[in-house]
Amino acid sequence: MVGAADTPRKGHMVTDFTTGGFRRERTNAADQVLADLRGKILSGDLEKGSRLPSERELAIYYALSGPTIREAVRALSAMSLVEVRHGSGTYVVAESSALMHSAMTAVVELEGIDLVSILDLSETLYQQVVALAVAVATDEELADFREKTEAVQRASDGATLPEPLRAYLLALVALSHNGLLEAMSGYLIETQIAIVRTSTSREPDLARRVAGTLQGERASIADALQSRDGDAARAAVVVYMARARDVVRKNKLAREDLAPHR
Repeated sequence: MVGAADTPRKGHMVTDFTTGGFRRERTNAADQVLADLRGKILSGDLEKGSRLPSERELAIYYALSGPTIREAVRALSAMSLVEVRHGSGTYVVAESSALMHSAMTAVVELEGIDLVSILDLSETLYQQVVALAVAVATDEELADFREKTEAVQRASDGATLPEPLRAYLLALVALSHNGLLEAMSGYLIETQIAIVRTSTSREPDLARRVAGTLQGERASIADALQSRDGDAARAAVVVYMARARDVVRKNKLAREDLAPHR
């Protein structure tokens, strides 16, 4: 069973792991178990928060040995789909942000993508974010975004800048009410904040230069959004990101500063 405390959604089919019958092809057994469990998680058959069957139950269901099951579960854990809690069991924890982070980290490192390229992609996403935000964000959300904008403006040293800046960017993306944009932007934001955190810890005065240089641009984005002016908001994003790239180049910030974030 998926777990005594877990209740399937009404009308939703859930795999009965107490019965056998799983048919394997003549390929790596652990890979097949991994693919099957991954499919069940992504389809919702195994829901987030539910407990996986025990190793013994899975071994019976898949007609495989315990070590083979453990290999598949370790792979699921490495993919951020499950979490092994010692003494409690293995639970489904699939988060879109974690999956996106894992995939995009691999691409960034494999292709040697630099920080300016990351900012280029961020600009494209932020323009879509503000286009949606002017239509769907509530007045309360826009007021909260204004507060977070002002919090960044008040941050003037390396110790205080990263978190307000992170909160500002995450709040901006959340205004879109679009889960895919939030997941994609989340990785890019965390990457940028990790670089800012590392760089400003080395050179505290850098925080003042970063925060001060872009102060007007951040305020322009907030003004345009509260006015529900999509064209002005997109234009403000373009200016903000152009200035951000200038700051990166002038202060020689690089993806190598991301090392502590990995």
